[in-house]
Amino acid sequence: MAFYIEMDKVEETDEYVEYSFGRNSAFGLIRLDKNNKTVRVLKECSLDISGKWSQRAAVKLVRLWRSGSLPEKTQWAS
Repeated sequence: MAFYIEMDKVEETDEYVEYSFGRNSAFGLIRLDKNNKTVRVLKECSLDISGKWSQRAAVKLVRLWRSGSLPEKTQWAS
């Protein structure tokens, strides 16, 4: 199954970064805690019936953070 998930940075502080994820008007919200190095889904995307979208958004967010780059916009495509 192919996935295309848009991700937009919503907020960033010294402690955390939040991104919306989804497509069009259906989106969720995910947060990476920079101090604890944990990711938490704050709001599920209504299109994400199986939980796969939030998993992929979390993987993308961790990869970006480890690389030192947290862009305003990004995506997951597979």
